[in-house]
Amino acid sequence: MFRREIRELILAFLFLSLGGLLLHVRIHPPSESLFNWIPLFFTIVNTLGIPFLFNRRDTVPYAYIFTWATVAAGTVGMAYFSITTWNIPVTVINVVLKSTLPDIIILWAKILLAHKILRFHWPGGVAMRREGGCAE
Repeated sequence: MFRREIRELILAFLFLSLGGLLLHVRIHPPSESLFNWIPLFFTIVNTLGIPFLFNRRDTVPYAYIFTWATVAAGTVGMAYFSITTWNIPVTVINVVLKSTLPDIIILWAKILLAHKILRFHWPGGVAMRREGGCAE
């Protein structure tokens, strides 16, 4: 299914995405609001699309860009949700433990995995693709 050399990294990305999908469905059921379909769409793309783009060398740059885009959208969306539903005193403990900050930190782990996969396929950088050089 996935290349053996990077299977663990792609599966880690897939499991993080699947966990996010299940978490979103539990916290924001799509049946409750049309607005809840937005995070569902992003998590489905992250779970069913991006891991397979990471498997092929020629689609890895697109997967990397999509990962950054979905992580940015998720960060903004979760921060917005946390701010608009905040109803407790603002303290360091409350911000760290009772906001969406932990979820955002978990989401940002996907950037590290995406970068590692990109560097596996393009050790010299994606710019070598345009220069005609071989990154392998």
